[in-house]
Amino acid sequence: MDLSKNFFQLFALPESFDIDMSKLMDAYRSLAKVVHPDHFASGTDKEKRLSMEMTAHLNEGVDTLKKPVKRAIYLLGLKGVAVDFEKNTAMSPMFLMEQMELREQLEVVGQQPDPFASIDALYDRIAGMQQERIEHFKRACSTADSTADSTEDSDALNGAADIVAEMQFIEKLRFDVERLEETLD
Repeated sequence: MDLSKNFFQLFALPESFDIDMSKLMDAYRSLAKVVHPDHFASGTDKEKRLSMEMTAHLNEGVDTLKKPVKRAIYLLGLKGVAVDFEKNTAMSPMFLMEQMELREQLEVVGQQPDPFASIDALYDRIAGMQQERIEHFKRACSTADSTADSTEDSDALNGAADIVAEMQFIEKLRFDVERLEETLD
C-alpha cells in the first residue's frame, strides 16, 4: 500500500464529493485484510510498525471520506485551499441568525409536550440545511474545475471554503441535538 496516495487514489475512487459508499467500504475491507496487524504478529518490528501505520492511514482515509464535512475539507485541501475555521469566522448574518434560532429551539426542546417530535423536526431542518450546503459546495467546486480563469477558480474555491464552514456549524448543531436526544432517553 502506497501511503503517498491521496485517500481517493488509495480506495480507487474518483476525486469527487459524490462517492459510492459501498465501493469505499469494499475497498477499505479489502485493504484492511492485507495490512491488518494480526498478519504481522510474528513479523519483524519494522513490519509490525508499517502495518500499524498503514492501518491507521486506512482508518483515517475511510473516516475522512465517509463524513461529508471531512470529505469537503479534504477535497479543498487537495485543491490547495486550507480551511481554517478559527481564522475564517465571517459568515452571512442570515445564516448566523438561523443558527441562533435553531439553538434557541434546541434549548426549549425539553419543555415541549413531545420533545422527541421537536427533535425530529430539528433533525429534518438540519438535514435540509446540510443538503442545501452540499449542493452549493458541489456547484462551487464544479465552477472551479470548469474555469480556465485562475481568479474565478480561486473565488469559487474560497466560496466553497465558506460553505464548508457553514457545513461544520450545521454538523456541530446536529451533534448537539443527538446529545440532547440521548439525555432525554
